[in-house]
Amino acid sequence: MAGGVVLPTLLLTGLAVLFVPELRGTDPAFSVNRPVRGTLAMLWIFGVFMLAQRTTTAHSKPVADAFVLTSVSPRTAVVGGIVAESLRVLTYAFPVGLLLALAGAYAFSSPLPLLVVPLVGSLYVASAVTAGRLLGYCAAWLVATVPFVARHKGVLGGTVTMLFFGTYFLFQVPQLPISISQATLGVIPTGWLADLLVVGTPIGWSSTHVLGGVAAVGVVLVGGGWLAEHIATSFWFDEPVDVSDTGKTPVSTRMEGDQRALERAISPLGVPFITGPTRHVAEWSLLRARREPQRLNFLLIPVFGGGSAVVSMMLQGYGSLAILGPVSAVLLGWTAGAAFGLNPFGDEGVVLPTTLTAVSGRAFVRGLIAPSLLFTPAITVVTLVTALVGGYGLLAAIALTLIGCFLTVVGAILAPILGMRLPRYSAIRIGNSDGVRPPRLLAGVLHVVSVWLPGAALVGLVAAPELVRLALSGIGYVPGFVLGLIADGGVFTTLALSLTDAGATIRGLPLTAFRGGFGMLLVFGGLLVAWRAYRGAIRRFETHELH
Repeated sequence: MAGGVVLPTLLLTGLAVLFVPELRGTDPAFSVNRPVRGTLAMLWIFGVFMLAQRTTTAHSKPVADAFVLTSVSPRTAVVGGIVAESLRVLTYAFPVGLLLALAGAYAFSSPLPLLVVPLVGSLYVASAVTAGRLLGYCAAWLVATVPFVARHKGVLGGTVTMLFFGTYFLFQVPQLPISISQATLGVIPTGWLADLLVVGTPIGWSSTHVLGGVAAVGVVLVGGGWLAEHIATSFWFDEPVDVSDTGKTPVSTRMEGDQRALERAISPLGVPFITGPTRHVAEWSLLRARREPQRLNFLLIPVFGGGSAVVSMMLQGYGSLAILGPVSAVLLGWTAGAAFGLNPFGDEGVVLPTTLTAVSGRAFVRGLIAPSLLFTPAITVVTLVTALVGGYGLLAAIALTLIGCFLTVVGAILAPILGMRLPRYSAIRIGNSDGVRPPRLLAGVLHVVSVWLPGAALVGLVAAPELVRLALSGIGYVPGFVLGLIADGGVFTTLALSLTDAGATIRGLPLTAFRGGFGMLLVFGGLLVAWRAYRGAIRRFETHELH
């Protein structure tokens, strides 16, 4: 909680100390309007979505469900879970809420904020938790009762997440031509709690919106709790569907059924153009990702971190749509390359001894690489569209697209060797799921560095070659400057001058020659590293010993 709560609270406290005294004794000519209500409603929707995901993955069933569901009623279990989750959220919100209440009471010389802020915070959080629990139970119920949803839950969940964050992005970036104003959400009654929040202050508020917001929250708490109870009861006590039963007539030979069971399990995805053990390894990799999507959570940190940085730059006016194409090429290429092969030995689990003796190293490594390559068409389309939307010409957009595909290939080949050298054999528990084996953190960090740095340089050669040339010249300028500070004649002075001259030489290269030469160096260097990584992964597999 120190990083997520204490540090931001301290920063807000510093801002309050600076600016709240300026408001004391003033009569601000401001009233709560539709954009303010829309902003509060947007944050409420975001909280509901995140709480729904948390319910589906971590709290779809009560802790010690066999004991709880035979000891108390389902209503008690549902309401108890909502209360517990609300208290968790309020724990994180308490420091900021306390600061807001004290600042409001001091700034407007009124004791009402000390009562209103906790009331609004409690209603806001409780309603979001209730709605999140309802949606989470609905998602878990669909997975448990609908065969199609159960069979494709990974793809469907990823699609819903991308659609949500894509739409949420449109509310965050008004610079986009298809952006949506936050005032649009001002019609959502839960956002009307903003009027209740300023009761007792000189800020204008509407009694109609106050009553409507409180009534809406009451409906969410009572109606949402009632629906959550009934859906959770059905989910907890009904028998889940068996997704292994496809309804197809079994084939006559056991071998044919064993081989095509994988193909049916990953449908509608498929692994074209390859056959034999390589295809089976690729299909197993896709099946693991579908059945245990929690293994891929490590991809979310860099993706959302990079996406948040881009959004922040655009909101602050430091970025434009032109950044979307390069970012898509690097992020999507890395994501596809890292998704399947960063923990190959750990993913095999107890069948690893069989895999080591039943499959050749060449077939195993190629099977780990193949699933990542299946996503190159999607990366091509997304990168090309974002580059064209960002204002790049057709040739530059095609170059960025090719870079995204190149990074996918290189990243997919680098992943197995890093995962084999840094395997994770021990399973960890994520929420209510069974034990899963995500890649080791160090393997993920090394893969990020290996793909992002050259990837950023490649897209920089297309989008901002002058900046790349300046950064590369720092290889000479920076150490030359440091050595110049400590040198007192002799060899260090000579070396410092040589490094400075090298930086100046790079800085003075013609832009066209620099782009072509450095770009070819990065591409051929990446291909060479990928080839050595491919050969090394094969040798690592063939010489691996179990202890």
